[in-house]
Amino acid sequence: MHLSSSLLFTSALLAGGINASPATNAYRRQNADLRTILDDTTPILSNTTSVHFPGSGDFFSATERWDVYRPPSYQAAITPTTEADIVSLVKMAKQHNIPFLATGGRHGYGTTLGRLQDGLAIDLSHFKDVKIDKRRETVTIGPGVVFADVFPVVSDAGFQVQTGTCSCVGMIGATIGAGIGRLDGVHGLVIDALESVRMVTANGDIVEASKTKNPELFWGIRGAGANFGIITQATYKMHKSMGDIISFDLIYEPEKNLTLFNTIANMYLPPGLTVETIMSYNQTTEKPTIIVSSTYAGGSEAEARRWMQPLLRLNPWYKDIKAIPWKKMSTDTTLGLDKEACANSQVYDIYGVNLRRHDANTWVKIFNKLAKLWNEQPAARPSAVVLETWPNQAVVAVPDSQTAYPWRDATTYVLIQMRWDAPGNPVETVADAVGREIRDDLAKTSGYNGLTVYVNYAHGDETLEQMYGRNKLPRLAKLKKQYDPSSIFGFHNPLPTSYP
Repeated sequence: MHLSSSLLFTSALLAGGINASPATNAYRRQNADLRTILDDTTPILSNTTSVHFPGSGDFFSATERWDVYRPPSYQAAITPTTEADIVSLVKMAKQHNIPFLATGGRHGYGTTLGRLQDGLAIDLSHFKDVKIDKRRETVTIGPGVVFADVFPVVSDAGFQVQTGTCSCVGMIGATIGAGIGRLDGVHGLVIDALESVRMVTANGDIVEASKTKNPELFWGIRGAGANFGIITQATYKMHKSMGDIISFDLIYEPEKNLTLFNTIANMYLPPGLTVETIMSYNQTTEKPTIIVSSTYAGGSEAEARRWMQPLLRLNPWYKDIKAIPWKKMSTDTTLGLDKEACANSQVYDIYGVNLRRHDANTWVKIFNKLAKLWNEQPAARPSAVVLETWPNQAVVAVPDSQTAYPWRDATTYVLIQMRWDAPGNPVETVADAVGREIRDDLAKTSGYNGLTVYVNYAHGDETLEQMYGRNKLPRLAKLKKQYDPSSIFGFHNPLPTSYP
């Protein structure tokens, strides 16, 4: 086992956490010396596993996050290289009441993650294997794999698989919340492609879960999977390639907002057509703008143009229409902003909301609120609202009872991204308040009875019912009690062990 550090540890962990878990409090009471505990654990870890402490470049690499808004903090980071090492680390953490997070892409941004302070980071970036089985038409990946790793391997084998929209997101991390993306209408959610997983549980056991092995656990993983263990391997069903994706990048003047929003709200989306609407501030023109990024899968460009006529007839001032390979669906759509969107160490104060009804007047209202914010608070001009309107034909074709995910009838997933340059900027107070107002506005006309949110888009202040659905919670709580009764996996929108 390798150690890297430029700072010595004190004998105690001093900093306090926000709404700390019982494990965190117990850890502080023990006044534990993490370095000593890790030294004692060295003999049972493989010699390729490395331990890093604050102040070293390796520590930063093992803990750097996409979002630095209310982040977790760590006293040490470990990069395991074997599944057995993950088992040993979970057992060690449980024995010594050490709070930890196991992370792959480190793209999660819910504020409940920040409740972990001065804990242990288990960095899963070593597990990057992507293995194709052409005969079974499956792809098997490790927890360090991001979507960018999957696209070329699957595509070159002649297949496609459900993914999210950004290339930098960890595939397993996205999956266990449900996994939404541009192929929802054709193939369903990412969890609908999931065939099986291997998982390290809170007791350090390795279990397999699928429709035939531990099927109840497999049900819960598909929608609430962060609550039950560390997935070390996941296998997905692939689909034969449908050929190129037709991409439409369109930009509209702000004055067209009502006409545009009415058009989108009333537009029929066939299974292959997606519409992503982005309300943002254009730093070049120095005024609000509306970007529409659409993709069409499974047909020709002429067919795609016919479906897109309602939007094309509105004469966007910028238009880029092109065929792209499926493997470039993240990088070559949305004006090529994937690289910028994936840059690490940015401030993203995010609120989410599901829609199953589109109310154009509400969209105008929130666009005007954003315009007012951008005008009065220039520091908040990186803020944006993203409405991901994905067709859901294949999503609703899967019975609601088959998975723990509760919002299959959603037609739009909204990301309210309040942004500024760095932590501590005083604009945070105003921007955060506007973000919450926009979420409330959208929830009122969402078609649901109040706020509902895709758990991977949750801010962290929502109720359990708003994230997991009231009808799913009794069953999920039983699973939590069975597999993680001490809630050691308790920092990502955690489930209770009993409900109500």
